[in-house]
Amino acid sequence: MALYSGSLKTHILDDVSFNQNRVEFRFDADTMYYSNIRLVDLGVKGTATGYNPLAGVYGCIKHIRLLDGRKELDSMRFANRYLAWNNLLSNNAHNRDYEGRLTKNEVGYSMRNEQIIIPGCTPNPGGKTESSTIDAGGNVKSLGSLDLRKCLPLLNKMMVLDTALFENLKVEIEFESDARNFLVDSSAGDSAKVECLLIADEITDPKLQEANRRAMGPVVWNTIDHDSFLVADNKVAAAALAADTDSLVQSVSHKVNGFDNRVVDRVVMMKCYSDKSKDVTGNDVVGFGNMGSKVQLREKINVTKNGGRVFAGDGLEKNAISGMLADTFGSINIAPFQDKTAVGLDDKHTASAHQEGVEAKATNDQNANTGQAAYIGFSLQDRINDLQIEYQRTNVKDTLTPQKYNEGLEIHLYAECSKSFVPVKGGEYMIKYN
Repeated sequence: MALYSGSLKTHILDDVSFNQNRVEFRFDADTMYYSNIRLVDLGVKGTATGYNPLAGVYGCIKHIRLLDGRKELDSMRFANRYLAWNNLLSNNAHNRDYEGRLTKNEVGYSMRNEQIIIPGCTPNPGGKTESSTIDAGGNVKSLGSLDLRKCLPLLNKMMVLDTALFENLKVEIEFESDARNFLVDSSAGDSAKVECLLIADEITDPKLQEANRRAMGPVVWNTIDHDSFLVADNKVAAAALAADTDSLVQSVSHKVNGFDNRVVDRVVMMKCYSDKSKDVTGNDVVGFGNMGSKVQLREKINVTKNGGRVFAGDGLEKNAISGMLADTFGSINIAPFQDKTAVGLDDKHTASAHQEGVEAKATNDQNANTGQAAYIGFSLQDRINDLQIEYQRTNVKDTLTPQKYNEGLEIHLYAECSKSFVPVKGGEYMIKYN
């Protein structure tokens, strides 16, 4: 049977609790819904000029959980950062012509006649600009939507949500409180989250409901778990270097405990400044801000899994890092040099001499997005008992603020961890890691 048919009724679920910190939605009792639930009218209103260009309206969501009473079915911590990354996994045309209108981000690119790359979606076929500009009154054109299957992967595998089984089904969202993570103007103190809505499609045909209940069996999916670690700033040691051409290597070895005793598939690492004030110049967030992944100089990565090296030799560096990311996740929709230290061989601190085939340069520098999407990705495909990350970068003498390659970093890791939903007798069920 087609998903959209006479056996379907679409519900707009109002929240039962909303404030600037969180929102909660509850589903009706004894009702069967398709799992394609979506959040609409997501965003803010006020005097801010726009959303984070990578995360869009997704920057507003810090944590999200799907619950049955107190029992967690699926969740994602620091969802905004993962969703910003996830925006890059669609192809350029899809992002530019479709997703950008839903997320209000600036992912997806086109080329102007003068060979300058322009980010973001273009006006729709009706000639109406669906802008990422924020409206003071929360007009719908400045709000976005989110398919919750993007951040609650259980919903991709479980086709229906039956509140005869999940008797207290609800969605809880904790909003991001740091405006630097979802706005481009951190001074817009009057900006407020708009009261969003949840859309769910009910199955009204009793025969179809019963068929779905009979077909309900074990479900296996990859939830997205999060962990992080810090790389200390090394500005004092870098300042002591004798000459601008000198450098020193900074190495960090970190034992990751967040994925212990879990079957882990793909992992993505993203690097941001631990001091978020370094993402701001005046009141303006620079480039992708804290939602992207900062490139570092001469990075090197190796991983030890259950006592054995994942990568041969000294690990991955330079283009091997980009190659492994593409091998693991497929094509990444970024503009040229967004994962590099500078445009070509140009000085990273000065306006690029190369001005064709790149994003428009800033007034006194290269484009702010240069070096802002340098992700690291790899696959483990194993049960993790012991996981060690060895990360290395090179520090250089630098008198500017921020010192791009010497600042303290917070490195976020998101891992696909296998979980199961298992029905048991008496209308009960279990949720467990595999």
